[in-house]
Amino acid sequence: MRKNFIKKLLAGFSLSALVSAGVIYACGGGDYWGYDYSSSFTPEVYADASYRPLFFSSEEQFYGIGYLEDGIGRFNSNITDDWSGYLKGVMTAEDINYLLLDKNAGDDINDLYSAINKKKKNTIRPSVDIKETRVKNFIQFLVEAKRVEAFSTTSYNYWEYEETAIPIASRSIGLDLEKKYKGISADEFLKNRYWFQTMKAYFYGEDKNDLIRFFDATADKQPKNLLYYRGLAYVAGVHYRAKDYAKSNYLYSIVFDKCPELRTVTAYNFRPQQQSDFDQSLDLAKTADEKVALWAMLGYYTNERKAIEEIYKLNPTSLHLEFLLTRLVNIEESKLNTYYSDLKAPKAYRSELKNKLDSNAVSLVKKIAKEEKTTKPYLWHLANGYLSIYNQEYDFAKKEFDLVEKTAPKSELASNQLRLLRLINQLSATDKIDSKTDKGLVEELRWLNLTVPSQSIDDGVFRYSYALDWSRKYVASLYEAQKDKVMAELFSPNKEYYYKTADLEAMKALMRKGNLSEWEKLGMSIYRIKLSDINEFQAIQLTYANKIPEAIAFMAQVDTVAVLQGNPFNGKIKDCNDCDHVAVQKVKYSKLDFLKKVQEMQAKIAAGEDVYNNALLLGNAFYNLSYFGNARAFYDNPIMDEYGNYISKLNIDVLHSNKNANNYYQMAFKAATNDEQRARCTYMMTKCERNAFYTGKYYQDQNYYGYPSVNFIAFNGYKQLEDKYSNTNFYNEVINECGYFRKYLRVD
Repeated sequence: MRKNFIKKLLAGFSLSALVSAGVIYACGGGDYWGYDYSSSFTPEVYADASYRPLFFSSEEQFYGIGYLEDGIGRFNSNITDDWSGYLKGVMTAEDINYLLLDKNAGDDINDLYSAINKKKKNTIRPSVDIKETRVKNFIQFLVEAKRVEAFSTTSYNYWEYEETAIPIASRSIGLDLEKKYKGISADEFLKNRYWFQTMKAYFYGEDKNDLIRFFDATADKQPKNLLYYRGLAYVAGVHYRAKDYAKSNYLYSIVFDKCPELRTVTAYNFRPQQQSDFDQSLDLAKTADEKVALWAMLGYYTNERKAIEEIYKLNPTSLHLEFLLTRLVNIEESKLNTYYSDLKAPKAYRSELKNKLDSNAVSLVKKIAKEEKTTKPYLWHLANGYLSIYNQEYDFAKKEFDLVEKTAPKSELASNQLRLLRLINQLSATDKIDSKTDKGLVEELRWLNLTVPSQSIDDGVFRYSYALDWSRKYVASLYEAQKDKVMAELFSPNKEYYYKTADLEAMKALMRKGNLSEWEKLGMSIYRIKLSDINEFQAIQLTYANKIPEAIAFMAQVDTVAVLQGNPFNGKIKDCNDCDHVAVQKVKYSKLDFLKKVQEMQAKIAAGEDVYNNALLLGNAFYNLSYFGNARAFYDNPIMDEYGNYISKLNIDVLHSNKNANNYYQMAFKAATNDEQRARCTYMMTKCERNAFYTGKYYQDQNYYGYPSVNFIAFNGYKQLEDKYSNTNFYNEVINECGYFRKYLRVD
């Protein structure tokens, strides 16, 4: 054990355990999401709920709650329940809750107290009978408790704690409370309450020795309830402040063991600074159970396996073994379940997992499961079977799961967990998918892939997400090994798959196939690409290749043809997609309508009809089809999968290209009959030239996170506009709208 081996606590806690025993100074919490990112073993299945925050989290936070908050209000329900029992029949629940918990009740409490002492009629809260003895006791207690509360319920900002003055209670408050505690004889409930308030007052007081003195003199007379263990945690905090780490940790371990409500708090504060501290704490332990608690807390932070070994020797029926076992399994998962992203060779993958598995952990779990001395043998058999999968002991794992099914308590979560692990085991043992493969495996995969995600199972606790993803990739790897690229694609899609014509046609053939096997049905049911998507993809590719008739043929087979947001035939001086999308459009073009219009214009050009206008409009159309235009929606397709500013390498050459647009602009230029037309064509060709320059600098040079080395040049088109077409109206329009051109001309 290294010095400061639980240093992760120190990152969020440096005032000292003194204050944290009462108020935890730490970051604000919040549920941590993603525990099942690499896990298929749900700790909630059988482990006691009181340990839940101590289950393994891949982040340095408490499971399910994140960081501890300041603790104010943590025991409100316990407090109200206790007082409700004491005041049953003499005060309403509404009054009890108000006087105990409402921060605005202070004045009413003082007025009620004054009325009691002066024997006046209660006009403040008429429903409270201040003549009743228990009510009097309650009001008088609240007045004293509020004095302490001023010091114990101060919230602190974690980021500013070093600059925060911690309030110190006057010693007289503790002495007054101690006197009242000693003055109570018959009412044990009330006496216990005053005892705890005295402990709290001394804890926040000037001299912490008062706390130790008072506790040592009175602890044996107290019931071992929540208040007692809260008080004991205060004592542990004082010893920590005095740097008596061995005593502090020993006392925290007792609280951890005996008081489930304080397990998270004590686990947070348990901190041997080095090996000797822990050894000294063990020496202080008077019983085997106290040693067990120390090992349990140490196991939470360091070596679960070592802690399990030691606890099992001392007391094999200890409940602490359960949460440590779940941590051991979940930690193994987090280490092993990261090796499937390139799962191409199943046998090699399984061997790699076995080599990385902690064989000592496997042996320990197997030994304990076999001996069945624990309180929940079925939990150990479940873990044993699961770890045996990684160890390639598939038949043995099945026997363990059979045993769990016979002996474990029944619940929805337990049933789902066992079913999932059986599936993982069965699939892991599968080397080939053919007619001999167990038909039941398909049914189980259908359950995992289709049934489980569609239901709210076990309030989101059930961990199936990793297995869902893994199972698909594993099945795909089996098909990959069998050279069946189509089935591999169904279970683990590859973005590049459809860019090879032979693969694309093979998938279309499968989708048109009438009589599908059960494996094919399963693959098709989880595959997001449909035949219509493939037809649209082909139409898009053919469009950019300027093969419009062929593109129309495929687009006509698309189930739902999207409408373009802007007029794709518009060509503006300044590109503004949003402007084009909100502009009034006389004609709304669907993708198919657009292609038909392009075909119509191409036919007119071929016939020599109005070549200038048709070529100019076609140039605009192909420009708008590119990344720079207003018709990006045209390439909105699940196979293309290009929706943002970043374009993948598969499509970058096509979507960044203005080659087709430039060709039509050149055609229009040649057909132009006046300088206004030629000026317009020249500028539109310049936009294509400009785009090629910037995409080359940002993308080809991989410099898109910074500025290009040259961010402006004198484009050829600008020179042509200045030299030949400065006499045109269009030239002046460009000056008004194009900042690049103004910069080139050096005009404001």
